[in-house]
Amino acid sequence: MDKRKVANQQVKDRLLAALVEFAGRKDWSKVTVTELVEAAGVARASFYRNFASVEELVDYGIRQVTERYHAGKPEGREGFRDRALVEYKFRFYQENAPLVLAFHRAKAATSLLDLITDCEIACWGDMPLSSPDRYEVYFYAGAFYNVLLCWLESGTRESPEAMADAFMRLADGVAGD
Repeated sequence: MDKRKVANQQVKDRLLAALVEFAGRKDWSKVTVTELVEAAGVARASFYRNFASVEELVDYGIRQVTERYHAGKPEGREGFRDRALVEYKFRFYQENAPLVLAFHRAKAATSLLDLITDCEIACWGDMPLSSPDRYEVYFYAGAFYNVLLCWLESGTRESPEAMADAFMRLADGVAGD
């Protein structure tokens, strides 16, 4: 990557880090570009060279997490009944806890749930609208999202392995009924 691209990537990452710092203190929809560039220590023009709005910066954060998720996902692992994949998910989101919790605290939870749901759809494929089975993907994503947030907010006292086991038991209990 050439120097300009590296510098531009650093600007984007600094802006995202500044946005994350506002989480919990201020709803992201109310954060101004002026506040962001001041907190990030970048020029206003640098913001607008990369993003048209704060919402685009939020979307950039979602894309970054999604790309990292897919880049690290174990090959050949599919579906929510795959214990190794469930463990990977807990480990991944634990490693990205500051950003995940920032989305949650900034009232951008729908974006976070969409990210998790999109990752599940990428694994399973989107079901045809005529298939009642398509609801299983959304059920799983919502259940995982809620368990994940509770675990992250409680400080991840349990290991990703223990969380994968607990989540698998919960999912099997619901699916087994």
